[in-house]
Amino acid sequence: MSDKPMSPAARRAQRLLVGGLAGGHLVALAVVAGFAVAGGASAAASALLGAGATLVFYTVGLGVQVAVADAPPRTVLWASLASYVLRVSVFGLLLGVALTRVDAQAWVDDVALVVGTIGALLGWLVAEVWVYSRLRIPTYDEPRHDG
Repeated sequence: MSDKPMSPAARRAQRLLVGGLAGGHLVALAVVAGFAVAGGASAAASALLGAGATLVFYTVGLGVQVAVADAPPRTVLWASLASYVLRVSVFGLLLGVALTRVDAQAWVDDVALVVGTIGALLGWLVAEVWVYSRLRIPTYDEPRHDG
């Protein structure tokens, strides 16, 4: 780790990441537990698969934002777009492989998978909006940290 203090932009991005992770995990745990009780191990695993994929997708995306928070705007844009294309491509490839394997699909509870995915997504987004609404962003100039 660097001894250099985190910039305000990186600190804001990190707070959004932590908030999204907390909200996504909170809802994911509730959904997985609900499906474990109502539908058994297969339903719980399906909900966990959907929630886990969603959390990984968003964590990588916001992790890139934290990493490039202090870069010039053009770099931030290209890093964000490259991250998105890579994430969508990887998940699309994994989905394509899964769809060709009927034996791998047999245990998946479709409803639990979708509810786990949407639950984690909504938990992430609601928490992220809540954290964002409480950030204090200077209107004109960022504070200077010389020295």
